[in-house]
Amino acid sequence: MNLVGYYRLPPVRGVFFSPAQEERLLFLGCQEVFSDRCLAGGVVRPGLERALAALEPGGTLAVPSFHALAGAMVDLLDIVLRLKARDLHLIVLQPAIDTRTAPGFFGAWQTLATFNGERGMVRTAEASMVAKRFQRPRAQVEAPADAGASSEDFTSSGDSPS
Repeated sequence: MNLVGYYRLPPVRGVFFSPAQEERLLFLGCQEVFSDRCLAGGVVRPGLERALAALEPGGTLAVPSFHALAGAMVDLLDIVLRLKARDLHLIVLQPAIDTRTAPGFFGAWQTLATFNGERGMVRTAEASMVAKRFQRPRAQVEAPADAGASSEDFTSSGDSPS
């Protein structure tokens, strides 16, 4: 298939599909529309997997918004990179994005994914630098300048008080 729609449903009791989102995707020309229900306990997206499986290379996944595609930036990055790796396109209705006409979109997301992947490494390095900065240097025990002088030195020179 060339154009497939997908959206996620919020975890609202009694809501099993969103006619408004589905209608928008069908009006766009999607041959099929898949959906998933957001779960509080974890990320399970069989609808997304079915939508991606229905697409042929060069096909397009259409979503109403980024929120309808993923709930977190990390998940969104993962999905966008999966689309790119499979030679698929993405249409987002709000904000208006179409990778068929804006090929630089995937490059920008690749940069974001690289940044996100480096975040842990940078935080570890920063923590190490902070720890080193606040680490107390070893105290070197030095004898005071007059520590070598004994009480005999004072008495013999006549400088000691009596």
